Amino acid sequence: MVSGGLLRVTDASAATPEAVFDGIAAGTPLGHVTTTAEFADAALLFLSPLSRAVTGQNLVVDGGLVKD
Repeated sequence: MVSGGLLRVTDASAATPEAVFDGIAAGTPLGHVTTTAEFADAALLFLSPLSRAVTGQNLVVDGGLVKD
């Protein structure tokens, strides 16, 4: 499974105020809100042979916002 937080910009986040994006970006180690392209790149990992031994995982693609 691949999970994303707030993504910049989707239909669901199109009405999100810029201040919300700025606040989330400030709280991530990467300093920006994850883009749809970055999310898609992570999903492609699971579609590639590179993930052939990965089972039962949830990859969180959020720039480090969620801490385990």
